[in-house]
Amino acid sequence: MKISNSQFVSRIIFTLSLFVLLFIGAITFKHTTNISRASKVLLETYEVNLALEHLFNDIVDSENSLRGYLITSDTTHLRSYRNTIKKVNYSFLLLKALTNENQIQRDNLRMLYHYISERNNKITSFMELLPENGVNRNQELRKIFKESDTLIQEIREKVSEMIANEESYLKQRNLKYTNQIYLTPILAFGILFIILLLLILTYYRTSRNLEQLQTTNTKLKKSQFLSYQAEILSEFGTWEWDLITQTLKYSDNFYRILGAEPQSFEATNENFFPFVHPEDMGAVNTIIEKILELEELPYSYYRIIRKDGQIRNLRATGKLFTGEGGMKIVLGVTEDITTETAKTELLLSNNEELQKTNKELKILSESGKQAEILGNYGSWILDYETGRYTYSDNKFRLLGFEPQSFYPGIERILELIHPEDKYLIEEAYQNSREGKDIPSITYRIIKQDGTIRLFKTIAKSIIDSRGKRTLIGTTQDITEDYNKSLQLKERNKELEQTIKELNEFNYVASHDLQEPLRKIQTFISRIKEKEKDTLTEFGKDYLHRVNVASIRMRGLIDDLLQYSKANKEKKILIKTDLNKALQNSLIVLSQKIEEKKVRLTQQRLPAIHGIPFQLQQLFTNLLSNSIKYSKEDTEPLISITYEKVIAKNEKPLQENSNRYFHKINFTDNGIGFEQVNGEKIFLLFKRLHGKTEYDGTGVGLAICKKIVENHKGQIFAYSKPEKGTTITVYFPV
Repeated sequence: MKISNSQFVSRIIFTLSLFVLLFIGAITFKHTTNISRASKVLLETYEVNLALEHLFNDIVDSENSLRGYLITSDTTHLRSYRNTIKKVNYSFLLLKALTNENQIQRDNLRMLYHYISERNNKITSFMELLPENGVNRNQELRKIFKESDTLIQEIREKVSEMIANEESYLKQRNLKYTNQIYLTPILAFGILFIILLLLILTYYRTSRNLEQLQTTNTKLKKSQFLSYQAEILSEFGTWEWDLITQTLKYSDNFYRILGAEPQSFEATNENFFPFVHPEDMGAVNTIIEKILELEELPYSYYRIIRKDGQIRNLRATGKLFTGEGGMKIVLGVTEDITTETAKTELLLSNNEELQKTNKELKILSESGKQAEILGNYGSWILDYETGRYTYSDNKFRLLGFEPQSFYPGIERILELIHPEDKYLIEEAYQNSREGKDIPSITYRIIKQDGTIRLFKTIAKSIIDSRGKRTLIGTTQDITEDYNKSLQLKERNKELEQTIKELNEFNYVASHDLQEPLRKIQTFISRIKEKEKDTLTEFGKDYLHRVNVASIRMRGLIDDLLQYSKANKEKKILIKTDLNKALQNSLIVLSQKIEEKKVRLTQQRLPAIHGIPFQLQQLFTNLLSNSIKYSKEDTEPLISITYEKVIAKNEKPLQENSNRYFHKINFTDNGIGFEQVNGEKIFLLFKRLHGKTEYDGTGVGLAICKKIVENHKGQIFAYSKPEKGTTITVYFPV
């Protein structure tokens, strides 16, 4: 781990401060020891002097006590004498202890001890001569006292010598003590100054380090916040795997990638496995083995399944991070690359599509050239910046020249224009120079061989992705189309005349033809009433046949009028409720329904934009057809069902689009027919059964098809003999 310069300086200052404090402590300890020793020696000097004084005073007291006894013969003085002798011995022992380290004083003390011992011996000899012992020796007593006085003098001199020595020692020791005491405040001030200096330096470095720490902490917080936001924006999460403790940690966004709330479960492999796609469990186990063996993770890929069922593609990688104390942690990043994968797949797909499109463009370019030839037209481009025209090969051919055989300038083109039409080209050219579109203009040209051709030109101004404006135009040779249009106008006149004649025929059919039929039916009715009894069976049979023929003829005329009306009806569509149209049809057919005892079931139908009368006619014809072709020995069943469908899901529509249609089925249990006739039954006058078997004209279903086509719909029939029929009608939504 790298140490920053600030940390290195702080460590040096701390180390130096520690050494300085230890050095100051050693000096302080030594100085304190010296003061203590000087004070002790000084005190010992005082104690020696005091002990010597006590010793001498005790000797003098013992002398005085002994003299008092001799003068007064009072034994109290003897007791005082003995006590004083004990004090002398004590003082002598104290002096011996105090002067143990001073050889001169020890020698003096030995001499003093000799004098004291000799005096004590003299006193002992004196005590033996006391009167209570029965002896009176004054001369000897005087001699002993005289010798004792001499010894006391010796003792005084020796004590004075020792005191003088101690006084000398006292001066020296007092000077040394004074010097030590003098150095104490200087040393204390120096120590205080150095400590204060170290404290200031430490405070400065600490404050500076604290500021740096706060700055670093702020940067770390910013970095952590940016990292947190980056994880969300970039759709990646981080994780840590401690190889020593075998513990895992997930970042909040790693949980989000899994589709879970942050920190919603403990970060363990066992809790992670349920998210892994079953097909990728082997890959994830391999990832774990790589982390444990290699202590890192190269780029690895796997899939997960979120709780909401989404499948996401992930990419993971990791590197080993080591630290103090044997730390070994694999730091990893897991990225959601679902969008990236989709983009890659889309890019590959687009690349394939681009290559395919490129091929198609080449084909289209070639096809365009062929189309120009087949369509008898040519294309051209005007560059506004350069004023240059570019013609396609076929544009040259239309003008009667080889492709790219001359520069297509306006002057060259005007030479080919018919004199009467030049003003049209000049005006169009001026508009094109001003950046205007060229509407469709028709003009004539004179080819090199003198042939006059009629051209039509149209052009539009466009701006490409680079902001460059160009005029793109097409020119077509419409000579043949013009000639055909003249022919078409002549034929339209003939068609209008034919339609006029048909209208007159319809009028005749609806009025003049029906009038004789009504008379025939009237005469037949009167013959039946008045000549009923006189007619032979043969005559009655023929009269009946004439009546049936006239009824069939009237029905055919009515159906033809209905079919003609379905063709000529103005297609004004209004919102029509099919349920109401169906009910009106049921009312019209109510008598037939009751006679045949028809059982009908129906679902609710939608409302569409249509022609109400035609839609009612459609339902009437379809229901009438099902009733007519019902089985004799079976109860007729008719079912009407409805559903809304999509065109591409309905095979009969043959339309691959998402347009919606209303699908209505009319299903019966009638006699049915062969499916090969499924389209023929909608043809005009097409009958699958004889006139004598089932009544009808063969026009009803043709009218149904015409009505459905008027509503942009389609109609189909599905049937099997003796199994019934289903008529399906589709109306666009």
